[in-house]
Amino acid sequence: MSRRLRSPGPWNPGKTLIPEGLGAGLQLAIKAAVLVCALSSQSCLVPQSVDAIPVAPYPAPRFVLESIDKYLLPPIIELYRGGASDQSAKPPCHCRLDLAIPLIEEDDPTVSLEARWFVDYDPNVPRLSAILHRDPLDGTFDSTGTTLRTVITGPFPFDADQLGIFTDGIHVVDVVLAETAAFEISSTRPNRAIKAGYPSAEHRFVINVKVNPDPARPTCTAVPPSVAKVCQ
Repeated sequence: MSRRLRSPGPWNPGKTLIPEGLGAGLQLAIKAAVLVCALSSQSCLVPQSVDAIPVAPYPAPRFVLESIDKYLLPPIIELYRGGASDQSAKPPCHCRLDLAIPLIEEDDPTVSLEARWFVDYDPNVPRLSAILHRDPLDGTFDSTGTTLRTVITGPFPFDADQLGIFTDGIHVVDVVLAETAAFEISSTRPNRAIKAGYPSAEHRFVINVKVNPDPARPTCTAVPPSVAKVCQ
């Protein structure tokens, strides 16, 4: 069965769509021009409605917290540097903690991102404001989806000996994720400042380092989070 199309009816110049936001005088001039076209035999271009182009912020990258190993999710992660048998070994050994956030989400798959890792960040101390690990996450134009999931190229090895930590205490590891172009040079927040208009994401691991040997732990345990042994 064919379906008849309903006639739109006679054209009414009074209902011509005129862009909002124009001055009253300019609106009257447009209406007058439309009326002249309607009464004459000449063809005229009828003003169309113009939708404003929405101004959207840059899409924010996100850490997929569900991808992080559960033993790295407690508010405070315990790291035992090693047991008595580790420290008396030849060469001596110690435990290391490997930190990783395996997956991130980014709505725009073409955007190149970067993850920067810091330990006990202090903008006033060059050693503590230095980037200790950097993960470049290049964008791609080959993705057919709207969400890009990227494996972060960690893990970041939290090694108390390499970091110069030789006493018990709490230490903070920050991971900052943003577009590569979003990081800017700053004297007040070196290596971590983000340009205005660019969103970023941050995740924090809090590590409680136990340097002194624990009699109950004669060696690096195979139970996470202390899963790696370094001997040198």
